Amino acid sequence: MYTYAAGSMLDTSYPMVNEDYLEWIDVLESVAAARGSFTMLDLGAGFGRWSVRAARALEQYNGQLPYRLIAVEAEPVVFKWMGRHFEDNEIDASNFRLIHAALNSQPGDVLFYIGGPRGGPWDRNPDDWYGQFLAKDYDVSGEYEEDGEYNGFPVRLHRSGWRSISVPGVTLGSLLKDLNRVDLIDMDIEGQELPSVRSTIEELDAKVKRLHIGTHGKEIEDGLREVLSAHGWRCLFDYSLFSKGETPWGTVDFENGVQSWVNPRL
Repeated sequence: MYTYAAGSMLDTSYPMVNEDYLEWIDVLESVAAARGSFTMLDLGAGFGRWSVRAARALEQYNGQLPYRLIAVEAEPVVFKWMGRHFEDNEIDASNFRLIHAALNSQPGDVLFYIGGPRGGPWDRNPDDWYGQFLAKDYDVSGEYEEDGEYNGFPVRLHRSGWRSISVPGVTLGSLLKDLNRVDLIDMDIEGQELPSVRSTIEELDAKVKRLHIGTHGKEIEDGLREVLSAHGWRCLFDYSLFSKGETPWGTVDFENGVQSWVNPRL
């Protein structure tokens, strides 16, 4: 495979066999199966590595295929990194849309943690933590103090010690509304995966060919199995969080869970 940076090209080895290996499979198989065009939603995109990998895979596999990438990320520093990452990899701006927002079951601004109690294990810079998530209900409704700014956003210091900022919230339904067909939704949205799937299951049935889901709780995993199986989706692989899984490619220690589903209707 090849990776790109600032116009240069580097020959690299195959990916390591870890939980990312399964994400590579979903991305590459969705690219190979695309017909007419390719559309990907990258939710909780971080700096956009999977979107960019999909774009480069398309270039190598079928360079004439039109494509559209929609990448959503809530952490404002990481969102800026994503723009730079697309630029460095020379992805044509007409082929992608980057959205600064957090996935939520309802539209409207939401509180998003950018740090835990100072001096604690989650008092981290964004380059050392890719698991930021929506504020818990007790912090949303509880008392807080103003605590300066973070990348231009006013910070709330909650009684729990956690710090949050207000960012736009976006629903999966609103992202799907103007799309006719989606080849892949890749979601790593820190606990919002089950409500997002439940609230849009009819749209997913009608429009989406494949789901790659990072899972963040046993109840979430059970709920996803229930709703997707009930709607006829076919599970390609399913490994629970904090488990040691025997995969066809070797043993993998999973931190997040991973589920992959395909829609036999499309």
